[in-house]
Formats: sequence, C-alpha cells, structure tokens
Amino acid sequence: MVALLALCVQLIALRAPLGNDDLPRRLLLVSSYLLLLTFVAFNITRIGIAVIGGGLLLNFIAILANGGLMAITPETILKSGTLPDDAVVGEWLPGSKDILLERADVHLWFLTDRLVWDDISSVFRAFSIGDVIIVVGLALTLLDILLPRWGTVPEEAGPASARHQGEAELP
Repeated sequence: MVALLALCVQLIALRAPLGNDDLPRRLLLVSSYLLLLTFVAFNITRIGIAVIGGGLLLNFIAILANGGLMAITPETILKSGTLPDDAVVGEWLPGSKDILLERADVHLWFLTDRLVWDDISSVFRAFSIGDVIIVVGLALTLLDILLPRWGTVPEEAGPASARHQGEAELP
C-alpha cells in the first residue's frame, strides 16, 4: 500500500497542473522516494526488494544533490532525440522528474539520468545507474514470486512421511 501511495504521489508530481513553480513537484518527488524507501525498509529481507532499494537510494541521492529533481543535461537529451521546445536550462522539464542543467552544474553526474538507449520512446529519454539497478531488482522480485521455492518440500501426512525423511519401514 505504501509503494502504491508513493507511485501515486510521483504521478501527481509529474502530471498534475501545479503551475510554473517547481517547488511542489520537488517536494512531492522527494516525499515519494521517502515512502518508497520506507516500503523497502519493511521488506528488506526479500533480495529483489533489497536490490530495488539500492537503486532507489542511488536515485534519491542524485535527486537530493540536485535540489529535488533528477538532473539531465542537454547533451544527454540530444543523444536520444530533440530538445523539447519548452526546455529551459535550470528549470524543470515538463512531464518529467528531470531538471535540465548544464554538465558543470550537475551534482553527482554519474548518478543522474545520463545513460541513453537509442529511441526507447519520447517519454523515456534517458536513465540512471539507479534505474538499471531497480530493473534488476524488479526482475529478481518477479522471479522470487513466480518461481517455486527451491528446497521447500511439502509435508506429507501419515507413514509415507516417515519414509521420505530417511526412516525405513520394518517388514
């Protein structure tokens, strides 16, 4: 429930008509990461969730270091397409979690949205190392959920159960 709430908060931060001031978006994005990290903390024993948490933490650090939004450079955007007409250096990129910054102004650049994969989509332009780790964690979580547990043997009732545990039946 906490993770769903966090994703809803992110959706509001990215898509809601909150005006030209990006402060509400920054606060909502940071709040959503705090909620997601809380979810991870309560589910840390699942390996996939722990890996997701590592990716979220890397993204959260980059977001905090750049004032509450994920930094992206014009060069990164141009590697994956064209710069949006409404893009202004130093400001939030509408419809995204990104702030457009010159490379020299980006803090912790290696953690920001700097990786591109040609023509993914017009919405998904670039991604971070944290995003890659999150995808690995999601895959591990799906495998954990969908595959049967190794080493788990269902208990059987009756005398047949004793035979399966290595005890022989006497004639």
